[in-house]
Amino acid sequence: MLVLLAAMGAGAEDFKSGGFSFHTGKVPAFVEERPLAEVWPEDAPGANDDQWRYWRYDVQVDRRPGADIAYADYAYEPRSQGNTASAGRFEIPYNPEYQTLTLHRVELRRGGVWQSRLKPADISIARRERQFEQDISDGQVAALIVIEDVRPGDVVRISWSVAGSNPILAGQSSEQVRLAYGHPILDVRLRALYPPGTEIATHTENGASAPEVVQRQDATEVEVHAARVDRLQEEGDYPAWYQPYPLVQFAPKRSWADVVGWALPLYPPQSGQKLPDDLEQRIAAWKAIPSASERLRAALRAVQDEVRYFGVETGTSSHRPRSPDVVWRRRYGDCKDKTWLLVTVLQRLGIPAEPALVDTSRGRSVRDFAPAANLFNHVIVRAHLGGKAVFVDPTLRLQGGDPMQGDLSSYGVALPVVAASREMVEVAAPPQPTAGVEVKERYLPDGDGMRLEVSTEYRGANANRVRRLMDQERLEEVSRRYREYYAKRFGAVDSLQALKVQDDRDANILVVQEVYRLASPWQQDGTLRGIDMQAQALADVTDMPARIDRHAPLYFARPGRYVQEVTLESPKGWLARFGREDERVEGAAFTYRRTLQPTATGAVLRHEFDVSSREVPLALVPGHVASLRKVSEGLRSRLRYAAPASVDAAERQSRLQDLLREVLKDQ
Repeated sequence: MLVLLAAMGAGAEDFKSGGFSFHTGKVPAFVEERPLAEVWPEDAPGANDDQWRYWRYDVQVDRRPGADIAYADYAYEPRSQGNTASAGRFEIPYNPEYQTLTLHRVELRRGGVWQSRLKPADISIARRERQFEQDISDGQVAALIVIEDVRPGDVVRISWSVAGSNPILAGQSSEQVRLAYGHPILDVRLRALYPPGTEIATHTENGASAPEVVQRQDATEVEVHAARVDRLQEEGDYPAWYQPYPLVQFAPKRSWADVVGWALPLYPPQSGQKLPDDLEQRIAAWKAIPSASERLRAALRAVQDEVRYFGVETGTSSHRPRSPDVVWRRRYGDCKDKTWLLVTVLQRLGIPAEPALVDTSRGRSVRDFAPAANLFNHVIVRAHLGGKAVFVDPTLRLQGGDPMQGDLSSYGVALPVVAASREMVEVAAPPQPTAGVEVKERYLPDGDGMRLEVSTEYRGANANRVRRLMDQERLEEVSRRYREYYAKRFGAVDSLQALKVQDDRDANILVVQEVYRLASPWQQDGTLRGIDMQAQALADVTDMPARIDRHAPLYFARPGRYVQEVTLESPKGWLARFGREDERVEGAAFTYRRTLQPTATGAVLRHEFDVSSREVPLALVPGHVASLRKVSEGLRSRLRYAAPASVDAAERQSRLQDLLREVLKDQ
């Protein structure tokens, strides 16, 4: 132990790996160190946990002038052999463009004895483009630490500091901490130091206590602490604005207008800038369009479809957009690049527009946070047409329909980057939902089998989704997937014509038409024949939640209308063994109706499902789930018929002949 302490007190050392550097050295002077508990209390949550125990998560930051450093002390314990692999590797991300990493300790406690496992020569630094597959390059690297010989019951403790923060934020940041996790934790703390006299604004969620603020002579100290916290069970299917964890967020007191003031210089006016010649020609042609909404649609589609999404968000590029002329020439950019390009074009078309900051991870709840620039992770455009604000997202490729009827309401609220902006504004949904799916299946007798004609109409957001999928996949692959769906339902299926796709992008309606022959769709059901029907159009919106026993609100589905209509013509002489049915189910966020109507030649089965709300409040979840269960019972139907005696006799004779052939084969 004395050797370990001596090593910790040694001077800093520099190391290099993969072209990047890191250091080892003492804990920063501003940090308040505390001893780690020697044993896990028997009366604390997690005393008998057989997976993980978190002993400590302690973050301390110094945001005073000349400091800007964040320290972390993390201790955890794998309780099973299967978790030792994860426990034996650790990553510390940082951005070498403006940050430096210092490791203070890598230790392991076994049998009450601490062992140093800090081996700087074995630590590798690698570029970790975590979001590269999402078309984002952020310039981050990670120190990859592999810890030898980790066993169940060992306590691993790692402490490090990262000095520096993104200069583009210019101090417009906030701190936040979750006070519960998916595993029990013995001690969690967030401590921050600001210049003396700093006023602090705070935000808390889910029962978290407000932080303690102490005005010291040398600093304003803010501290949040929780101890002996039980694990929090993730339920999933949360609305965008909701997170279940007790959370505390705080920042130096400022207004949303201050955040706007920070953002305005990032988007300077471009009215006098010369754009590339081909774009100038496009703008001249768009100016001739008499309708402002049509000019908006033309410019929006050009930026959405012709400028691919890819973000190089290193250094100040994380928040500062590239010049519109550069973005158009390169034909790629991230949300802020494409937003500034579209805003510039719209202003040249006589359409007032400005960037608007949103947070896709927390939606409307961000409005209640202490104002800070680092709360936002996305930028969209607010345009003004006929006295109405129209929000559009230039990153949504192959979007159809009228932009004035678009639905970005999942973003909740936005902060417009315009000098007059003083508060967050709502991103409202259109008055009437535009999304939906309508499937029409028609079954016709065809010899011993059936001819199946299918027409699927996708509308609104559903059309956007299918349009993008078909743009990235060969039509024959799409056709194969569609055919296999019916093969799984009915057995042998032959395609009678190539898949047909009709896309009315202006109306945002996409129709897919299919024609098949089903070799043997009928099932023997006692003395009757049955054919199974299921309402595939309603499948996604009627799925049960992952967890039904909930303590949080439920995300349900995008508002819209979902319909499945089946028209069946039965073989001649077959008699229906079902009658008329009419069922209605009212849910907290939907209305469902199922009708079955026998006809002179067959039957018509129709499902109608109207989603009225994206989410269900917690108090209404039990009733919502009960209603969904009733709906699911009606989504699958077997239509039964009595076949004429001659058909039954012929089939009995055929089965007898098959049996005789098998017997003769065996002899």
